[in-house]
Amino acid sequence: MTKIPDHWQTFLGPANWFQVSHPPHWTAGERKGTYTLTPPDSDAILAINCLWFGGTPAAPAPSIEQVTRQFPHSRKIHRYPARPDSDLMESFTGEAVLDPPPPWYRRLFHRKQWRRWKLWSFQKGPLLVIVSLIHPTERDPDLDALAEMIVGTLLLADVPAPPPDEFATRALGLARKKFPLLECKLGEDFQLHVGESTINLFNFYRTFVKTPDRFEEILLPALTTVVQVQEWGSEQTDPSFDTVQERIMPMLYPESVWQEKFPDFVCLPWVGGLVILYVVDEAQAYWYIRKDLLERWSMEPDDLHDVAIKNLENYFEKQPMELAVAGSEESGPRMLMPSRADSYNCVRFLSESFLTKIRRVIGGNLAVGLPGRDFFVALSLDSPSMIEQVRKKVQEDFEQMDHPLTSKMLLVTTDGVSELVLEET
Repeated sequence: MTKIPDHWQTFLGPANWFQVSHPPHWTAGERKGTYTLTPPDSDAILAINCLWFGGTPAAPAPSIEQVTRQFPHSRKIHRYPARPDSDLMESFTGEAVLDPPPPWYRRLFHRKQWRRWKLWSFQKGPLLVIVSLIHPTERDPDLDALAEMIVGTLLLADVPAPPPDEFATRALGLARKKFPLLECKLGEDFQLHVGESTINLFNFYRTFVKTPDRFEEILLPALTTVVQVQEWGSEQTDPSFDTVQERIMPMLYPESVWQEKFPDFVCLPWVGGLVILYVVDEAQAYWYIRKDLLERWSMEPDDLHDVAIKNLENYFEKQPMELAVAGSEESGPRMLMPSRADSYNCVRFLSESFLTKIRRVIGGNLAVGLPGRDFFVALSLDSPSMIEQVRKKVQEDFEQMDHPLTSKMLLVTTDGVSELVLEET
């Protein structure tokens, strides 16, 4: 494996199938399922394609020679052997015409535009990863060498998790096995219907890709809970306010997801592309308060918010949050993080008393990252370089964490919480 320079950034592929490092000035992106890295001021592109061949029966993976045949016209093809110290199977170089053929009446005067390419093929278990570098015909030794370095950092997952469609199929099989009397079927948008309930599999899959050996442990409690909810009477699905008052809690949620999937839930706007929803905390789960239920209670959202914040304060009085603190004797505490995951960790930033406490610990205003529901990082504004490092890590974590919240950084001052505007570097 290539030694990775300290200043390079890490790019994670879908379902944690691969990770690759690249220079910070290269741009990482995704185009129709293909993951791309592009150098600045160049029309070259390094593309990464992932193919899964873990079905039953397993489909044969295509050879890299079959892939090269997809080019309309190819020439000067050379094959290179695999490296014994990596998952590299083989690689090829050559030239190809990638533009679509022109109309017949232009072909006599059309000059083919040849481009140089190189393909690398990696395989581990049911996972095949093909990396391609495509650039103009004129050879650029520096670009070739840098691309080789990038490809040399590629690591495949030791135990790759199946793709989302296979996960959904397994989830359906588990539901039918455990609850044979209920109608179970897959729906659109990565949803599983169990009886009268619908489960969104998105967050469960994000947990699964980190620990693919815990499939049933991750999913079965949720399936059991939704089946139990179906047996509830009106006293549980439409309770009086008095019976649930002490268990009402606030919950942060991405505004875009709320608007698309849950517009019937009571909501108040917040900052950073987030909104505040409200839940009733049960023993093993929580459920969101609907607008029609709030109307039956003859309450306004602001009144519900006050109740939820009071309960949040009581919650952390009974089980105080433990914080991990980073800093030095000279500078004092400079960064805070919760020591353990909790569904209500991030929502504490709605509490004025909590904001006052952490500002007192840090000694001033704070930059805050809330990549996921259970985790936050808060740090002093006195270290711009550290803020930039944390910002990049928050963006990475937002793509990987269960219950993602926001990739944006927030600002905590005496005026409350707002979005932190950082200058582009």
